[in-house]
Amino acid sequence: MNRILALQLAFDLIIFDVHKVDYDPIKEIESFWNHYALETISANILQLLSTYLDVGLEENKPLKDADMQEFATAIYRVLIAYCVANYRHIDPSKMQLSAETKVRIKREIELSREIAEFFSRLSK
Repeated sequence: MNRILALQLAFDLIIFDVHKVDYDPIKEIESFWNHYALETISANILQLLSTYLDVGLEENKPLKDADMQEFATAIYRVLIAYCVANYRHIDPSKMQLSAETKVRIKREIELSREIAEFFSRLSK
């Protein structure tokens, strides 16, 4: 089976997980945020885009293709989980993120707020 079809099949199979009796979208969301930091997500998405736009050079790729496939799969899983949680009216505040993840997210959000405020002051 060619590589693209294999990837398509793998992505198609992910959607079937939501029909399993023990599927919990909140657990999927928790797993994603406990694994990926915002800066990692940003770097990985930029790498995916640069590869797509054919401007990424092989020697500048920080991640291997298998790692990027794993990341793309994780993004797809978390998007499906958010969609299902919204559809089922599940309260996302039930998430149980690790203490380390909560601190990391708080720090990332505060830093982005400071940057936004800086640029807001510059634009006035």
